[in-house]
Amino acid sequence: MKTNKLYSWIGIIVILISGVIHLYNAYGEFQETPYMGILFFGFFLASIVSAVGIYRGELIWGWALGGFLCLGAIVGYLVSRTVGMPIAGVEDWGPALAYFSILIELFFFYPFLKANPTVLKVAH
Repeated sequence: MKTNKLYSWIGIIVILISGVIHLYNAYGEFQETPYMGILFFGFFLASIVSAVGIYRGELIWGWALGGFLCLGAIVGYLVSRTVGMPIAGVEDWGPALAYFSILIELFFFYPFLKANPTVLKVAH
């Protein structure tokens, strides 16, 4: 049980870091493409909900929401750099903070799976 608490705290920290990064970028995104800024701000708010859910031991409102956010952010970043988003078009790769955010979001799945080992068993 102590191991799950450790991984839960790691998950909380990781999802909040990702949320703060999105909050930091929200205003700039809003200036370029308003709906993207709103999405970034929504990501921040949802990361708080996810962190509270993880703290309370909620699989859906905590871990699943966090996984959905992280996966969505990664896919959104890749789409925005390859085929482009509506109105915004194709953006340049980078900046370094975006790469860090991708790494953080990928890392979220490690504590997710360690804290919830039954998720892998159900998938089989």
